[in-house]
Amino acid sequence: MKKYTIIWDFDGTILPPEPYDSEQATLIHILNQRGKKISFLKRLFAKAIIYADMKEMFRRLFKKFFIHFLINTKIETLDKVAEMLAQKISITDRKTFLKLKEYGHYMIVISCGTADLSEKILRHAGIETCFKKVEGNRFKIESGHIVGMDFHIPDPQDKLKLVRAWNISPKNSIVVGDGYTDRPLLDWAEIPVLINRTGKKKTQYTGKKYLIISSINEIIDIVENDLV
Repeated sequence: MKKYTIIWDFDGTILPPEPYDSEQATLIHILNQRGKKISFLKRLFAKAIIYADMKEMFRRLFKKFFIHFLINTKIETLDKVAEMLAQKISITDRKTFLKLKEYGHYMIVISCGTADLSEKILRHAGIETCFKKVEGNRFKIESGHIVGMDFHIPDPQDKLKLVRAWNISPKNSIVVGDGYTDRPLLDWAEIPVLINRTGKKKTQYTGKKYLIISSINEIIDIVENDLV
């Protein structure tokens, strides 16, 4: 069996998207935690910006709003959200990642989301050690509190820049993603895999030479049988 470099997106790929991704869920948790301290108008705007982000609109605006609301939040607060979100990663998916690790594939996560959240969710799911690296945007932390964010990977093209900076070859590289933030990497990889859990994405990617799967465990068939 070949040994592959497998590059994973996080939100929508490792973490199922329904109903919210890790950042949207964290923002909702913070809003609920603060309760009446947040005005009706701010709460209404928050709901609107979360909905827009779910529809892949105004992502930079969402990021600014996300950080604005998390300023001064204790970093340990994220563990409660991570523990909850980790439950969305099924036992079958966890076993798949552990098997891929056992097979000796080199796996990394590259996300336009928040790496701190991704790491905590993977840890609570018991699969953090499956991945050699987890890359994404990171919180700035002072005295245990969030004070801002370092935007290492703000845009989809930055994922590709990072991979090239690491001198990873597209040959024998599998990229697994679920949407438009993954397209630069999917188009670069020798084996681009689009996860399409709901069956609604095929028409969006007509003409693309992507392998389309509906579940994470189908990656096992790809690497075991060299289905390329």
